[in-house]
Amino acid sequence: MASFTDLREKLKSMTPHRDKVIENSDGEKRKHRDSDDDESEYEDSIKQANIFTQEECARIEAKIDEVVAKGDKGLYREHTVDRAPLRNKYFFGEGYTYGSQLEKRGPGQERLYSKGEVDEIPDWVHELVIDRLVTHGVIPEGFVNSAVINDYQPGGCIVSHVDPIHIFERPIVSVSFFSDSALCFGCKFQFKPIRVSEPVLYLPVGRGSVTILSGYAADDITHCIRPQDIKERRAVIILRKTRLDAPRLSSSSLSPSIHSSERRHILKAKRSHRKADPDAAHRPRILEMDKELQRRSLSSRQRRHSDGSSENSWRRADERELGSRYTHDHAPTRRVKMRRH
Repeated sequence: MASFTDLREKLKSMTPHRDKVIENSDGEKRKHRDSDDDESEYEDSIKQANIFTQEECARIEAKIDEVVAKGDKGLYREHTVDRAPLRNKYFFGEGYTYGSQLEKRGPGQERLYSKGEVDEIPDWVHELVIDRLVTHGVIPEGFVNSAVINDYQPGGCIVSHVDPIHIFERPIVSVSFFSDSALCFGCKFQFKPIRVSEPVLYLPVGRGSVTILSGYAADDITHCIRPQDIKERRAVIILRKTRLDAPRLSSSSLSPSIHSSERRHILKAKRSHRKADPDAAHRPRILEMDKELQRRSLSSRQRRHSDGSSENSWRRADERELGSRYTHDHAPTRRVKMRRH
């Protein structure tokens, strides 16, 4: 099993050094590089392994296609499928609220759904994925009770986050399928258009590879998948164990009298069928240029329309004036009798 025992050592081999700028008492600024003594906290936080053969990957990918087809037919429970532009999630075993799905947002606000609101982990996930990981000593038997399949289309992404510490035990295990991609750490996202800062760590993730996050990589730095790193369809199976004391949504936590149909109004709608342009994710700067050209073109058309409208209005006014003069000059005089009501 390959192991990156030190995130900073991996960083040094892939990106330029990032030095801190410190100002002394005289007002002078100098660069300071962190001491190597701090590096012990990063040990063993990321591990990778190549366990699945190409034939095994193909078999698992066919099963993922079956999950997608079943979801499209509406054959899963309500909270099993979570749709977003260029990315669909399929929760099995345990599902949870996240992001903007609750009125009160922010880390620590995530909640597990009550038992039975998502479908059970499919047998094929146990047989083809989990059992293989147990055999290779990646996870102990009986560890996994939550399996999530993230299905990304080209240009899809997931923003920087830390898997909720109050929801899931560590480690976090993920297995990648369909294509090669990357997992990035320490990125910042901006939107409209979407832009992502340079990562602190760029971790290549190949088809069929297993990635295990714990310690610093799981708890103290965010990870994400950038749009530019999803060049082809990619799917990830994330295997985790929920904490025994993880907070959970239930009918009693909302109100005993709230029915299922009313409960959906308390949780924000989490399913989206909007379509996004994958090219926008890969070419955000070009997208901005396109927008500027569109604005100029629209402004030009509006000016032409405005000029044309004013010319037409002057013509109509002249015609009305001429018509009025003609009427006054040629029309016979008429007396109009006013009736009192």
